[in-house]
Amino acid sequence: MRKLIFAMNTTLDGVISDELSWILPGTDEVWDSFFEMIADVDLLLLGSGMWPDYRDYWTRALIEEGFSDHEVKYAQIAKATKHIIFSRNMKITGWENATIASGDLTSFIQQIKSEKGKSIQIVGGVKFASEMINTGLVDEYRITINPVILGRGKSLYKDLFIHQKLECFNAEHLDSGAVVLSYRKI
Repeated sequence: MRKLIFAMNTTLDGVISDELSWILPGTDEVWDSFFEMIADVDLLLLGSGMWPDYRDYWTRALIEEGFSDHEVKYAQIAKATKHIIFSRNMKITGWENATIASGDLTSFIQQIKSEKGKSIQIVGGVKFASEMINTGLVDEYRITINPVILGRGKSLYKDLFIHQKLECFNAEHLDSGAVVLSYRKI
């Protein structure tokens, strides 16, 4: 069975969406840690709210100057990786390797987890991430905690109702001050 991974940057107070200037610059160490995780991923899941900005940003990284080598590398990975966007209203993704899914989220996730393939990563947005966690089907959580408190913004934890026991199997303290905590279901 394929592993479903939730990977997200957050502030110490759990904010994952606001003006994103709080995310620490992507050092080699941060990107290397990310690329190590995504090497075993062949499917990316996103909500429709995040999709347009995600698609536009990574498309631009492939054709415009001013993006870091790491951003270009991820853009190349993203271009080659299948994406599924969950939406009730979207008709066109605007990206050749992206498809749209709707309907019962839990049933759909159970189906794709049972298919052959590598791991599946939940990319975001906030509402979609909460819905995914609440299915109880996430196998691994990889949370990068940035050393900042915002006190406002959309919280990762606000709309969760699931009770799930986890075990920490890795903790990385990055030179940037961020901490990457990796948990799995028990």
